[in-house]
Amino acid sequence: MKYINYNEMKDFYTIDEVCRLFEMDKAELRHYAEKYDIRPQEDQYGNWGFRKVLVRKLHNHIYKEQRNRPHGGKDAPWDSKPYKPDKSPWGNKPGSSPWGNRSERKSRPWA
Repeated sequence: MKYINYNEMKDFYTIDEVCRLFEMDKAELRHYAEKYDIRPQEDQYGNWGFRKVLVRKLHNHIYKEQRNRPHGGKDAPWDSKPYKPDKSPWGNKPGSSPWGNRSERKSRPWA
């Protein structure tokens, strides 16, 4: 789910506009709207859509659901394994300090 600046939103969004805003098709939007019991409303011109507060609420629910999935619910662009180098750039074992162990260091830096 992409970032939406709530301060710059219109007061009313048609169903098609919400689909474009959330980057999903009508069937997927309907699924989420029914799941979270957020129903479209009709404006004074007869257009069906969502008021700003409902778009925000729906966006928040979908965002929270997708952030718990690995990679936001989409296929990973990279290998899903975390990167672990075989060798440190300093020549020691991965995860060790480039300055050596405490036992290898002198107790006083200028001694």
